[in-house]
Amino acid sequence: MQTLKFYKDHLITPRNLVVVFDHGPPVTVLNNNSRFEYIADLLRKESFDDVPEAVDKALAIEKQTKGKFTVVNGTVEIDGETLPKSLSDKLLEFVDNMLETGPLERFWGNLKENPTQSAREDLFSFLEANRVALTVDGCFIAYKKVRDDWWDSYTGKTYKNVPGTLVKMDRNKVDSDRRNTCSAGLHVAAWEYASGFTGNRIVEVKVNPRDVVAVPEDYQNQKMRVCQYLILRQTNQPYDGSIYEPAIFNLK
Repeated sequence: MQTLKFYKDHLITPRNLVVVFDHGPPVTVLNNNSRFEYIADLLRKESFDDVPEAVDKALAIEKQTKGKFTVVNGTVEIDGETLPKSLSDKLLEFVDNMLETGPLERFWGNLKENPTQSAREDLFSFLEANRVALTVDGCFIAYKKVRDDWWDSYTGKTYKNVPGTLVKMDRNKVDSDRRNTCSAGLHVAAWEYASGFTGNRIVEVKVNPRDVVAVPEDYQNQKMRVCQYLILRQTNQPYDGSIYEPAIFNLK
């Protein structure tokens, strides 16, 4: 656990604010930080007891997650395991926006069920390279381009991608070699890649991290092969939130 610190003094300017605590160096928060106005408001209201948590990310993480996530020597841990950078960054995004972190905890739990170590590492690359929304049950949102009649763009006859449909294939039939860019498997992608692919409709898909098999090493980590996904809805733009909020079907 982090050592408690207490507010001592502060200075607010149009460009930043500086907070002095009873121990440790002063902390500067720039005005482009998402928490700047929140912290400044606490200082103006003299809510000094709330300032340490608002300024200190480590304290904020531990308090907001009720000790589930901890910060040890600058790295985030959960249940004694160090989180990869992409997940640590996602956690900081949740904390900065004061979002409930349960979806990230459940994502981590689902991820550990993935039997392929390389697939877990590949997924970290995908998360780091793309803005990815998580679902409340610990899955994530990706995209797919399909034909007007909802059939897959590549063959036009293998998989129909109507909203509400669970598309799946045997995991052992999906190519797990990330060096193979176009190979066997169900393909989903980040918005930038999917929107430029052949087809007429773009659909949002829900993917459980345990079902990721490979992220090909080219295409800037923007597409992947999975063994199942759930079609959510047609869309004309990427989802712009951290936690996917529309009503969704459960993914078994």
